[in-house]
Amino acid sequence: MPGKRLEYAVRSRRDLEAIEKYHLEVAGDVVADRVIDAIQSQAEKIATLGLTFRPGIRQGTRECVMTRYPYILVYRISARRVELARVVHQRAEYFQRGR
Repeated sequence: MPGKRLEYAVRSRRDLEAIEKYHLEVAGDVVADRVIDAIQSQAEKIATLGLTFRPGIRQGTRECVMTRYPYILVYRISARRVELARVVHQRAEYFQRGR
């Protein structure tokens, strides 16, 4: 799996925008930049290094639980790419209800 192209689904881009907006409002631009950089860096590592994390609650997905920030990267792997499907807070209803 190493060396796959990373793609962002529309929902994951919206998730990142919302995460950035939240952190800009509550903590400022330095913290917002750090959070977004950490998320994007982890997504790149998943794609380029072939990292595989736990199976997702939705069929065909995997989930990377971040440790420094309270987010989970939900992604799909195909033959040539890794698609970041969602970036959700660890306490989001997405996981509580199995959505």
